[in-house]
Amino acid sequence: MPDPDLNRRALVTGAGFSLAATVPVLASGASSSTTPASRRFIGRVALVTGATSGMGAVTARALAAEGASVVFCGRRADEGRAVEQAIRDGGGDGLFVQADVTREEQVRAMIATLESRHGRLDYAFNNVGTGSPGAPLHELATADFDLVMTTNLRGNFLQMKYEIPLMLKSGGGSIVGNSSIAGIRYLANNSHYTGAKHGLIGMYCAAAIEYAKHNIRINVVCPGFIKTEKAMKVTGGNENFFDSRIPMGRIGYSEDVSDAVLWLFSDESRYVTGTVLPVDGGQSVL
Repeated sequence: MPDPDLNRRALVTGAGFSLAATVPVLASGASSSTTPASRRFIGRVALVTGATSGMGAVTARALAAEGASVVFCGRRADEGRAVEQAIRDGGGDGLFVQADVTREEQVRAMIATLESRHGRLDYAFNNVGTGSPGAPLHELATADFDLVMTTNLRGNFLQMKYEIPLMLKSGGGSIVGNSSIAGIRYLANNSHYTGAKHGLIGMYCAAAIEYAKHNIRINVVCPGFIKTEKAMKVTGGNENFFDSRIPMGRIGYSEDVSDAVLWLFSDESRYVTGTVLPVDGGQSVL
């Protein structure tokens, strides 16, 4: 019989989202679930925001590979259509919706499209976030402060505001927000970004308490330095730039984050809510 994990890996790693050779692949059958790990999400509906590249795109592809119907968004239409086509070429169910999550009317319309198409929402990975050039607080441009706060706080508020009612109608669900190690540490010359990411964690953990009795689990992942488009711009393409600061000695990959997100969605984490999970190679404990 063909290995069912081969299909998942082929879909996740296709079209420019390849796993690095240094990233270990879990053996088939590692999950304790009665459903094979490669098809954990058959019949479920997932939303991924900020999914035209990087962690969002890889997570959208991974969810589709494991059987979920995936709706995902981003502002860049061409990149979004490419991810959508890659999901469909791999036999998955994916729909790209162009949306800016800081715009309430666009978030509302995106959720309406998802409900019209699927009638329910089981999982949401709220991945959108942004930073800006760092500087001492008194030198920060007010426009940069506003951008970081609007994207990271208003954007996440709006996503949950419209996701949660649909999950309540669906009987429950699982939401994962994407913060940063800046949300559990303090980055000099990045007080606005640090403040926004700490605030994001506070909002998600408070919501986790509010909705625990409604069968909605809400958790947060805190990636360290991950090899994404934005990160490579910061380092001039040098993925080894921060190796000496990472206990595990290497940069993270989008798959490291998506695997954590999928675990938080799965029944394997059924008793986990209000958790802040670093995915950082040990950076946050230094």
